Amino acid sequence: MAIAVAVTHVLAPELKIDNVTVALLVVAVVPWLRDLLNSIELPGGVRLEFKEAVERRIEAAERIADAALVGSGDDGPGADGATALREVRRLAAEYLEVRGSMGSGSARTQRMNGVFARLVRTTQRLTDPDLDRWLTSPDGGLRLAAYARLYAVPDADALAALTDAVVKEPLAFSQYWGIHALDKVVDAVGVEDVPPGVVRRLEDCRPRGGDRVALLRRLTAKLHGLP
Repeated sequence: MAIAVAVTHVLAPELKIDNVTVALLVVAVVPWLRDLLNSIELPGGVRLEFKEAVERRIEAAERIADAALVGSGDDGPGADGATALREVRRLAAEYLEVRGSMGSGSARTQRMNGVFARLVRTTQRLTDPDLDRWLTSPDGGLRLAAYARLYAVPDADALAALTDAVVKEPLAFSQYWGIHALDKVVDAVGVEDVPPGVVRRLEDCRPRGGDRVALLRRLTAKLHGLP
């Protein structure tokens, strides 16, 4: 921390290192503090929200996805599977297009959450999707489709493959929903029946980003029987 302040002073000697600057440097240098603190109260009544803001974002995203669980279409699972599969592939491509064409930010996240919700709804219409192939696909859209399916229809047999995909997932948004799907699959397996190897892999996973850190911490706490 002292080094960070010293470097800042060298690079910007005109900058006043006051309590506000120190507080912000602490959070910047030790980012995991964001996940432990509810807020930092700064002089002048300014409050920086961390943990509570993350939880609000997670809850809002869950509401969007859960709304898609209400129904899988007028005809239910298995109805016109070929059409559903084409729609899944279209949505997978749309996800990648949105991700690649929009700048990072809340607008892009909102669009991608909408795509995920439609994947949750559409994948329920598939009788037997090839989840193993989707989870190992180089196509990030198909991996997201697998996470959507397992979020909607948790499959205990997919635990190992899903864990492997999530810990290796390079796309932040996809990893976020992969962790959500893992939480659902763990419930399907039963916490007491989750293999120790899976628990260790999740404990060793170090995602970047407060939302994913919070989700993974919540999942590992569940696996250890913690509130």
